[in-house]
Amino acid sequence: HLFHGRNLDYPHSVLRNLTINISFLKKGEVAYTGTSFAGYVGLWTGQSPNKFTVSGDQRGSEHLWNWWKNIVSAILYRRSPVSWLVRETLEEAEDFQDAVMRLSKIPIITGVYYIVGGVRPGEGVVITRDRKGPADIWPLEPVDGGWYRVETNFDHWLPPPARDHRREAANKALNATGQEHINADTLFQASTA
Repeated sequence: HLFHGRNLDYPHSVLRNLTINISFLKKGEVAYTGTSFAGYVGLWTGQSPNKFTVSGDQRGSEHLWNWWKNIVSAILYRRSPVSWLVRETLEEAEDFQDAVMRLSKIPIITGVYYIVGGVRPGEGVVITRDRKGPADIWPLEPVDGGWYRVETNFDHWLPPPARDHRREAANKALNATGQEHINADTLFQASTA
């Protein structure tokens, strides 16, 4: 079984109160679902039934004062906003591999982490994105002990800032739980550790 968990560390309670779950229909059937904010057209979290799940996570190296680079990327280079690419991928990708390719290669306006889970064993990856393409692709490696991945806004190959202990806490909780005991309840508890 594959579980894709996430938490949203909202900067203020207004966003928490505007969070909505949406079902997108095509020909009367649910094509994909997502979690977004009222009035926002992009998606940061979603799933395409029997295909894949995806979530986007802010990349820590992208700073607020770089907003002008995002505007240049969007207007001059016609790159996709990161949350629009999530929505387009949910709508158009045929399967996990197709989703990973789209989220890895389509130019976007800013760096981001895309976390993608599939429906088959081992189908899971964290894609660290730059504007032009992948900076890193970090797949699950269950045979070598990599049965989970934790992404907390900072590149996994670098130490997190000294003030941020989320990665360490999540890894400790997941290792204590163990692969054989992971389920929706234990994953939730690990994500709130």
